[in-house]
Amino acid sequence: MLVKDYMTLHPRTVTPQDSAQDISEKMKTLNYRQFPVVQEDKLVGIVTETDIAVALSDKNDIKVKDVMVTDPFTIMEDASIENASEIIRIKSFNSLPVVSENNDLLGIITVTDILDALRTTFSFNDKPIKLEVNLSGELGHFDALHLIQNNSEKVISFSSAPMNRQVSYFWVVDCDLGRVDKVLRKHNCTMSVVPSE
Repeated sequence: MLVKDYMTLHPRTVTPQDSAQDISEKMKTLNYRQFPVVQEDKLVGIVTETDIAVALSDKNDIKVKDVMVTDPFTIMEDASIENASEIIRIKSFNSLPVVSENNDLLGIITVTDILDALRTTFSFNDKPIKLEVNLSGELGHFDALHLIQNNSEKVISFSSAPMNRQVSYFWVVDCDLGRVDKVLRKHNCTMSVVPSE
C-alpha cells in the first residue's frame, strides 16, 4: 500500500503572509488542527493550532510565517502506508504533507487516510455476518473455526457464549454459507445467521 493511493489530494493550505488570527478562526470553523504552509506551490512549513494559540496569547498582529514550523517532516508519494503510519505514531502527528522531489505539495496523508487503507486491506468495508454455531460433542470451538476459515474469505472474530460453551459465534466476510452448513451438519452441528442489529 502506497501513500499516493490513500492520500488526500489538494489539501487546504495557507501562505506565510496570512494573518495568524484569521487562520486560527479558519481552523475553528473547519475543525482543522493544522495547515500546510505553501509559497509558489512549494511546502515551506506547517502551522498548528497550538503554535497559533501560544503566539496569539502574546500579541494579535502576527503572520503565519512568525509561528510556523519550517522544514516539517514530510513523506514522498511512493512511500508505504506503513512508513507514514510509523512516522505519525512516533512523532504523535495527525498528518504528514506528501511532497515531490522538488518539494511541491502533492497532498496530505492523515490518520483517517491510514485507517481507510487498513479497512480496505482487511475488508472492513464488507459488513461481516455473525454466525451462531451449536457445537456437538465431536466438534470443538477451534475445530469449527478451522472449518469456517476454510470456507470464508475472512473470519474477523469469534467467541464462545458465556452461559453455554456449546454455542460459538463467528463474524465472517464472504462466507459460503451453504457449504459451511453442510460441513457442520456432517459433525452433528447446527448453524444459523444472526440478524444484524
